[in-house]
Amino acid sequence: MLAGTGTVDVRDISDQKVAMIEENIERAGFKNVKTKVWDALERDENSIGKADIVIADLPCSGLGIIGRKPEIKYHASLEGIRELAGLQRQMLSVVQEYVKPGGLLVYSTCTVNTMENEENARWFAESYPFDPVDLTGRLGAAVEEETAKDGFVQLLPDKNLCDGFFISLFRKKESQDT
Repeated sequence: MLAGTGTVDVRDISDQKVAMIEENIERAGFKNVKTKVWDALERDENSIGKADIVIADLPCSGLGIIGRKPEIKYHASLEGIRELAGLQRQMLSVVQEYVKPGGLLVYSTCTVNTMENEENARWFAESYPFDPVDLTGRLGAAVEEETAKDGFVQLLPDKNLCDGFFISLFRKKESQDT
């Protein structure tokens, strides 16, 4: 999609996941994708204000993929979900710094839990200089959620014929005054 004009910087805390990503990059023949093992809680001074788009696909309870991974129900707890929601907020607090003014931040999870999704998206919009972006028409005809106009959609396994996912989109304000 970048037609060779930009760079995609992919990060994960896991060596194993980064290795899998690198295999996919090589198989696809991409030349403008770089990988790095990196803890999202650790601030990267060299990345502040440089990204046109940050996609923060953060760790979550996984309740949206319970159909494919039924063992999730044996490990899920309210306390664990609270901890994950807090971790997501910590990560968003760091990665939002990488977005340049006017740039976009996508916050996504593979869960259907409101604490990890809508509540965190609302917290983010209230805490940082970002505005929700209308998603209407951006995700294809199969995704026509009423909340898209508010900058987020909650996909449900039975309704949307996919796993359960949450996607929200924010644009960083051009200046702190707006």
